[in-house]
Parts: sequence; structure tokens; C-alpha cells
Amino acid sequence: MVFRIIFYLSLIFSLLTSVKATAQELDFSSNYQIIANESGLTEMNIADLRKRFKGKYYSWETKIDVIIVLPSSKHKNAEEISRIIYDKSFYGVKKFWLSLVFQGRFNAPNFFDSDEEIIDFISKNKGALGFVSKKASVSEKFVITLIP
Repeated sequence: MVFRIIFYLSLIFSLLTSVKATAQELDFSSNYQIIANESGLTEMNIADLRKRFKGKYYSWETKIDVIIVLPSSKHKNAEEISRIIYDKSFYGVKKFWLSLVFQGRFNAPNFFDSDEEIIDFISKNKGALGFVSKKASVSEKFVITLIP
């Protein structure tokens, strides 16, 4: 009896987690666009996107180093983006990156205050990866399509 209750509770929890993740993916793809310079990719799924933003990959398929670009605390979407990609607060994300950098596992990300600054940095730095709102004007050569 106890086993069945635990089983059903874990099933419900996993379904709720799946629904939350799907809702976040839809929210992300309808509000933001992924942009990268010289990545060699034209599309990416949300799981791979999260891995890249968490420092799991050091280089692109083109052998160029990945440069992570994130919104700063002054950016209007910093908290929402932190929740969607990292499932943490903005300051939790900074803590996460401090840990990676001090362990020597990845270079520090670059933080910017606006979409325009993010676009400018990515357009000038090969290997840079970030995202901006759908409303931002970005050259198609930098846009990576998010796939399910």
C-alpha cells in the first residue's frame, strides 16, 4: 500500500515537472530568440541550450570556443531568463558561474544591461552565445531556431 502511494506521488510529481518544463519552453520560444556567432548551428533544442548555458560544452562544432553572454541584473528580463534556463534566481546564476570559474572549468560569462549590448557583443565575437527578446532586431545569420 505504501509502495503504491509513493509510486503515484512520484508519478504526479514527474508529470507536473514535465508540464512546467514544457510551459517554460513555450514561454521561452515565444518571447526570446537564441543568437550566436560562428556556432555552426542553425537549430537547437531546449535541453542542448541549457547544457551550453551551463558550461557543458567548451567549443562549438566549428572548434571555436563558446563565449556565454547573459543579461546583467540591470536587464529587464534577467530574472525570467535565469528561471527559464537555470531554474535559479539571477543571483543563483551568478553563484553558479562563480563556482565554475573558480574551479577553472569555464571562462566567466559576459553580462550586459540591454538587448542592444548583447547583440553588439555577439556580432563582434566569434563563438558568443546569448539570447534577446523576439522584438530585438537581429541579423538572420546569428539566429538559432529553437526546436522541440
